[in-house]
Amino acid sequence: MTTAKRNILLGGLGAVVGLLAVSFLGGIVVGYLEASGVRIDLRASAFWIILLVAIAVMAGSLVIGALWMRSIDEAAREAHKAAWFWGGSGGMAAGGVLMILSALPGAETIALTPWLMGRTDPAAWMATGAFALMTLMLIGYGVVWAWWWLTRR
Repeated sequence: MTTAKRNILLGGLGAVVGLLAVSFLGGIVVGYLEASGVRIDLRASAFWIILLVAIAVMAGSLVIGALWMRSIDEAAREAHKAAWFWGGSGGMAAGGVLMILSALPGAETIALTPWLMGRTDPAAWMATGAFALMTLMLIGYGVVWAWWWLTRR
Protein backbone atom coordinates (compact mmCIF):
# COMPACT_ATOMS: atom_id res chain seq x y z
CA MET A 1 0.00 0.00 0.00
CA THR A 2 1.36 3.39 -0.94
CA THR A 3 1.96 6.09 1.64
CA ALA A 4 -0.75 8.28 0.13
CA LYS A 5 -3.37 5.52 0.33
CA ARG A 6 -2.34 4.70 3.87
CA ASN A 7 -2.66 8.38 4.82
CA ILE A 8 -6.15 8.52 3.30
CA LEU A 9 -7.25 5.38 5.15
CA LEU A 10 -5.77 6.63 8.42
CA GLY A 11 -7.35 10.04 7.88
CA GLY A 12 -10.74 8.43 7.26
CA LEU A 13 -10.36 6.21 10.30
CA GLY A 14 -9.32 9.22 12.38
CA ALA A 15 -12.36 11.15 11.15
CA VAL A 16 -14.73 8.32 12.07
CA VAL A 17 -13.11 7.92 15.50
CA GLY A 18 -13.27 11.70 16.03
CA LEU A 19 -16.93 11.77 15.05
CA LEU A 20 -17.75 8.93 17.41
CA ALA A 21 -15.72 10.55 20.20
CA VAL A 22 -17.48 13.92 19.82
CA SER A 23 -20.90 12.22 19.77
CA PHE A 24 -20.08 9.96 22.71
CA LEU A 25 -18.57 12.71 24.86
CA GLY A 26 -21.47 15.04 24.12
CA GLY A 27 -23.90 12.35 25.23
CA ILE A 28 -21.89 11.68 28.38
CA VAL A 29 -21.78 15.37 29.33
CA VAL A 30 -25.52 15.84 28.77
CA GLY A 31 -26.33 12.60 30.63
CA TYR A 32 -24.07 13.47 33.55
CA LEU A 33 -25.48 16.97 33.90
CA GLU A 34 -29.04 15.67 33.69
CA ALA A 35 -28.34 12.94 36.29
CA SER A 36 -26.73 15.43 38.66
CA GLY A 37 -29.89 17.51 38.76
CA VAL A 38 -28.89 20.30 36.40
CA ARG A 39 -31.85 21.36 34.29
CA ILE A 40 -30.93 20.88 30.68
CA ASP A 41 -32.77 22.13 27.66
CA LEU A 42 -32.54 19.02 25.48
CA ARG A 43 -33.20 21.01 22.31
CA ALA A 44 -30.32 23.37 23.03
CA SER A 45 -27.96 20.54 23.99
CA ALA A 46 -28.96 18.57 20.87
CA PHE A 47 -28.21 21.67 18.80
CA TRP A 48 -24.71 22.01 20.23
CA ILE A 49 -23.91 18.31 19.92
CA ILE A 50 -25.14 18.18 16.32
CA LEU A 51 -23.22 21.39 15.55
CA LEU A 52 -19.98 19.83 16.85
CA VAL A 53 -20.64 16.62 14.93
CA ALA A 54 -21.39 18.57 11.74
CA ILE A 55 -18.17 20.59 12.11
CA ALA A 56 -16.20 17.39 12.70
CA VAL A 57 -17.74 15.72 9.63
CA MET A 58 -17.11 18.70 7.36
CA ALA A 59 -13.55 19.27 8.61
CA GLY A 60 -12.79 15.57 8.24
CA SER A 61 -14.18 15.47 4.71
CA LEU A 62 -12.01 18.44 3.71
CA VAL A 63 -8.89 16.77 5.11
CA ILE A 64 -9.66 13.43 3.44
CA GLY A 65 -10.49 15.20 0.17
CA ALA A 66 -7.17 17.06 0.24
CA LEU A 67 -5.26 13.85 0.97
CA TRP A 68 -7.10 12.06 -1.83
CA MET A 69 -6.44 14.86 -4.37
CA ARG A 70 -2.74 14.70 -3.55
CA SER A 71 -2.70 10.94 -4.14
CA ILE A 72 -4.23 10.84 -7.63
CA ASP A 73 -2.36 11.45 -10.87
CA GLU A 74 -2.40 14.70 -12.82
CA ALA A 75 -4.97 13.55 -15.39
CA ALA A 76 -7.48 12.56 -12.71
CA ARG A 77 -6.84 15.81 -10.88
CA GLU A 78 -7.51 17.81 -14.06
CA ALA A 79 -10.70 15.82 -14.72
CA HIS A 80 -12.03 16.63 -11.27
CA LYS A 81 -11.05 20.30 -11.48
CA ALA A 82 -12.76 20.67 -14.85
CA ALA A 83 -15.82 18.79 -13.62
CA TRP A 84 -16.15 20.92 -10.51
CA PHE A 85 -15.64 24.17 -12.39
CA TRP A 86 -17.77 23.56 -15.48
CA GLY A 87 -20.23 21.01 -14.13
CA GLY A 88 -20.65 22.50 -10.69
CA SER A 89 -20.89 26.03 -12.10
CA GLY A 90 -23.39 24.88 -14.72
CA GLY A 91 -25.54 23.22 -12.07
CA MET A 92 -25.32 26.32 -9.91
CA ALA A 93 -26.33 28.48 -12.89
CA ALA A 94 -29.38 26.26 -13.47
CA GLY A 95 -30.30 26.68 -9.80
CA GLY A 96 -29.69 30.40 -10.11
CA VAL A 97 -32.23 30.62 -12.93
CA LEU A 98 -34.77 28.91 -10.70
CA MET A 99 -33.98 31.30 -7.83
CA ILE A 100 -34.44 34.32 -10.12
CA LEU A 101 -37.74 32.91 -11.40
CA SER A 102 -38.91 32.53 -7.80
CA ALA A 103 -38.88 36.34 -7.49
CA LEU A 104 -41.48 36.75 -10.26
CA PRO A 105 -44.97 37.93 -9.34
CA GLY A 106 -47.23 34.96 -8.88
CA ALA A 107 -44.42 32.57 -7.93
CA GLU A 108 -45.98 32.20 -4.48
CA THR A 109 -48.91 30.37 -6.07
CA ILE A 110 -46.67 27.44 -7.04
CA ALA A 111 -47.37 24.65 -4.59
CA LEU A 112 -44.41 22.55 -3.57
CA THR A 113 -44.59 19.37 -1.57
CA PRO A 114 -42.62 19.68 1.69
CA TRP A 115 -39.69 17.25 1.40
CA LEU A 116 -38.11 17.62 4.82
CA MET A 117 -40.28 15.42 7.06
CA GLY A 118 -43.41 17.38 6.12
CA ARG A 119 -42.03 20.63 7.57
CA THR A 120 -42.98 23.95 5.98
CA ASP A 121 -40.94 26.38 8.10
CA PRO A 122 -38.36 28.67 6.46
CA ALA A 123 -35.40 26.57 7.66
CA ALA A 124 -36.88 23.46 6.04
CA TRP A 125 -37.40 25.28 2.74
CA MET A 126 -33.84 26.64 2.92
CA ALA A 127 -32.48 23.13 3.47
CA THR A 128 -34.62 21.81 0.60
CA GLY A 129 -33.33 24.55 -1.72
CA ALA A 130 -29.72 23.93 -0.67
CA PHE A 131 -30.14 20.20 -1.28
CA ALA A 132 -31.72 20.86 -4.69
CA LEU A 133 -28.88 23.21 -5.67
CA MET A 134 -26.27 20.70 -4.48
CA THR A 135 -28.02 17.98 -6.50
CA LEU A 136 -27.93 20.13 -9.66
CA MET A 137 -24.23 20.82 -9.10
CA LEU A 138 -23.46 17.11 -8.62
CA ILE A 139 -25.40 16.18 -11.76
CA GLY A 140 -23.42 18.78 -13.71
CA TYR A 141 -20.20 17.49 -12.15
CA GLY A 142 -20.98 13.90 -13.16
CA VAL A 143 -21.84 14.87 -16.75
CA VAL A 144 -18.67 16.95 -17.25
CA TRP A 145 -16.46 14.37 -15.54
CA ALA A 146 -17.75 11.61 -17.82
CA TRP A 147 -17.43 13.87 -20.89
CA TRP A 148 -13.85 14.80 -19.93
CA TRP A 149 -12.78 11.16 -19.76
CA LEU A 150 -14.71 10.09 -22.87
CA THR A 151 -13.06 12.80 -24.97
CA ARG A 152 -9.58 11.75 -23.82
CA ARG A 153 -9.84 7.98 -24.40
